[in-house]
Amino acid sequence: MQIAGSADWEPSSSVAAGALPSRRVLAADSLVSLASNVFGAISNLIFWVVAAFLYSAADVGSAGVVIGAALGLSTLSNFGMGTLATQYLPLSGSLAMRWFFRSHYAVFTASLVTGTAFVIVAPRSLLFGSPTEVAMFPVLVAILSISMLYDPAASGLGRARWGALANVSHATMRLLLLPLFAFVPFGTIGVVLAWFLPVMFLVPILSVAIMSRIGETKLTEIAPRQIRRGQLLRDFRKSYAPALLAAMVPALLPLIVITALGRDQAGYYIVTFSLIMMLAVLMSATVGPFVTAAGDYATDLAGLTYRFGFVLVLATLASTMFLAVIAPTGLGIIGEDYRTYGGPLLALASAAIPFLALQAFYGAFAQLRKDYRKVIASQFLSTSTLLLGAAIFAGQYGLVAVGWSFLLAEAVVAVVVFVPTVRAIRAATRTRQPGRAYRGAAGSTVAT
Repeated sequence: MQIAGSADWEPSSSVAAGALPSRRVLAADSLVSLASNVFGAISNLIFWVVAAFLYSAADVGSAGVVIGAALGLSTLSNFGMGTLATQYLPLSGSLAMRWFFRSHYAVFTASLVTGTAFVIVAPRSLLFGSPTEVAMFPVLVAILSISMLYDPAASGLGRARWGALANVSHATMRLLLLPLFAFVPFGTIGVVLAWFLPVMFLVPILSVAIMSRIGETKLTEIAPRQIRRGQLLRDFRKSYAPALLAAMVPALLPLIVITALGRDQAGYYIVTFSLIMMLAVLMSATVGPFVTAAGDYATDLAGLTYRFGFVLVLATLASTMFLAVIAPTGLGIIGEDYRTYGGPLLALASAAIPFLALQAFYGAFAQLRKDYRKVIASQFLSTSTLLLGAAIFAGQYGLVAVGWSFLLAEAVVAVVVFVPTVRAIRAATRTRQPGRAYRGAAGSTVAT
C-alpha cells in the first residue's frame, strides 16, 4: 500500500468547524503515514524471511516475482490518483463521491488491461502453476490497485490512521496465513495467496469506511473548489513519476533474475534484496521529518541540517555494519545456499549505503527548493543503471552482477549530486540569523 504525504489546503469558509481535518490532524497523520511506511518495510522483510524458512527457494522466487510484478503494475495502473486524493479530495465538495467511484472504475479497468498484458508476455511456466493462476493474476492486480488508493484517500479525509491500521492488519494476517498454506502445502501459490487474501478482505471494509467518512464530513454539502488544470497536471507528474520509478525495481528486477538465473536464484535474491530495501526505506524515511521541520522552523535550518546529517551518519554506519556482518549470519541461519549466493550481494550493498545517504541529503534539499525534476532525474538514472546492468550481466555472472549494478547505480548518482549537495549544505548551515533566507543551488528562496 502506498504512503500518503500531507498537503496544505485551506477549507472553505462555509465548512462547519470540525467537518474537515485540521492542520494539527494532518500533521499527526503525516507522522502516522511515516511510521506506517517504516513498518511496511520491516514487515515485508519478516514476511520473506518466514517464507524462506517454510517454502523452497524456488517457490519463494516465483512468488516474489509474481508479487513484485503485481505491485509494480498496480502502481502503473493507478496513475498517481491516490496521492492526488490526499490534496484534492477535501476540495472536491459535492463531487467527492463521484470522484471516488470514477477513480475506482478507471484504476480497476487499467489494472485489468496491464495485468492481462503481463501474463501474455511473461514467462508463465516459471511464474504460474496452472491456467487458473494465470487467469487470476489480472484480478489480483486490479484489487491491489484499488487498495493503493485508500491510504492517501483516508489521509485526505483526516483518517490516515485507517491506512496504518490496514497495513498492520495486512502484515499480521499474511504472516498467519504463510504457515497454514505451507502445511497444506500449496507451494508458490501459497505464498501469493498469503500476500493477497488479506488485501481482498480489507478492500471492501476500507471502501465502506471511506464512503461513510465522505458523508460524515458533509463534503456533499460543500461547493467544489475550482482546480486549475495546469496545477493538476503538475501535481500528477510530481506524484506519479517518482512512484512509477520506485515501483520499477521491485517489479522488473526479480523478473530479470528469474529469467536469467532460474527460480532458485530468484528466491535467494528476493530474501537478500528485501534486507537491502528495508534499510533503504528506513534511510529515506529520515527525509520527511527534516523537510517538515525545516518548513516549520526555517530560522533554525542550520541546526536542523547538522542534526539531520548526524542522524544520516549514524544510519549509514549502522546499516553498513548490519549488511556486512549481521545479515550474512542471518542468511546462513535460513540456509547455507542463501548465504552463499546472497552474501556477495549484501557486501556490495553495504558499500553503496554511503551513496544512499548522500542522495537522501540531496533529495531533502531538492524538496525544500521544490525542485522535483532533479529528484526524478536522479531516480531515473539510478533505476535505469541498475536494471540495465542486471539485464546485461546477470546471466553471465549471477547474482553478484545485481550487486555490482546496484553499487554502480548509486555511485553514479552520488557523483552527479555531490557538488549540488555540498553547496546546499553550505548555504543551509550559513542561515543562522533569524530572518535570513536560505537559497538553494538553483537560487530559489525556500525559507526566510
